Amino acid sequence: MENEAEIPAVRHPGAELSDMLARMDMPRQELALRAGVSEKHIDAVVAGSLDISLPFAKRLECAIGVSARKWMEMQLRYDESVFEQKERNRFHPDETEISLRFAPILPILRDCKLIGVPESDMAAIRALRDFMGVSDLRTVPDIARHAVHRPLLRSIDGLDPFMLLVWRQMCERLTEPVPTAPRLSVPKLRDNILAVKHLMFYPEKGLAFHIAKTLAPCGVAFRLVRPFAGVPVRGYARRRGDGRCFLCLPIRPEPQDVFWRTLFREVSRIIDGNGNFTDFFGKDDAETYADECADELLIPAVRYRRLTANGDLSFDTVRRFAESQIVPEHILLARLIRDGFLEESEETRARLPEYTWEDI
Repeated sequence: MENEAEIPAVRHPGAELSDMLARMDMPRQELALRAGVSEKHIDAVVAGSLDISLPFAKRLECAIGVSARKWMEMQLRYDESVFEQKERNRFHPDETEISLRFAPILPILRDCKLIGVPESDMAAIRALRDFMGVSDLRTVPDIARHAVHRPLLRSIDGLDPFMLLVWRQMCERLTEPVPTAPRLSVPKLRDNILAVKHLMFYPEKGLAFHIAKTLAPCGVAFRLVRPFAGVPVRGYARRRGDGRCFLCLPIRPEPQDVFWRTLFREVSRIIDGNGNFTDFFGKDDAETYADECADELLIPAVRYRRLTANGDLSFDTVRRFAESQIVPEHILLARLIRDGFLEESEETRARLPEYTWEDI
């Protein structure tokens, strides 16, 4: 976000005309005669109280040899500068109240270098307008309600649609610079599933980088994004109009199996052609289907049923089967516990590692 001092002042084209007349040693009276206008007209333009119109620009082109296009470009730059200054200093009192809702997350946005350090309330409002892509913060709540409307929202505890929109905006702004192939390739994403599964054996440090690197050739930009209060999300993905796809997961300490199941949920949604979705902690048919797809990508259902029907679920058997499916042991253990084939105990909990993301 720029401060006013950082916005270069743009001169009125009349000032440029005055300088040009001085260099040419041409009196204003002579220019008035050459251009077929009154001397008063020239004085008003030079003083900046009268803008250069297209007809007058054409007359100047004939009189002093500078193209009408050049004069109109100078006038447009000046008009844009004046408009920008007025807009940046225009605000409604209600915007101050709305900006207070942002107060708890301003440090997060600053840490992510998405906004600067506002020096005043007005500067904070301008910074938030720029971040949210709106000319008036009063429109944000309505945009939020429209953007996140879906039946499941009514059943999600603690969800703030306003904060959800802010988090999604943060996801997109942070993921935008991630280098990827120019367009999403679903076939290539399918082919890379095995490569993604191999990443489950990588250490936590640097893992996010390796996930992003593996998904990038598929046209998927991956990023871990810090969540905040009012946003109980599991993930966010968006297929953009230019063909790229964004995939973001929140940074939170959690069991490793939960993280990977969530990642494969999002990947399965992208493969299925879901172009824009926010993944919540909730249960409906779509969420259940996403879980089933994630489980299938991790361990095919046919092989899983064969294991559970065998009756031998000792740790040695679980370990060997997990190795045959190219997944860590804890991924299979967590699924067996979740499906009721194994009881959760101190021994099984000790085999379920967590990510802390302390190095992110």
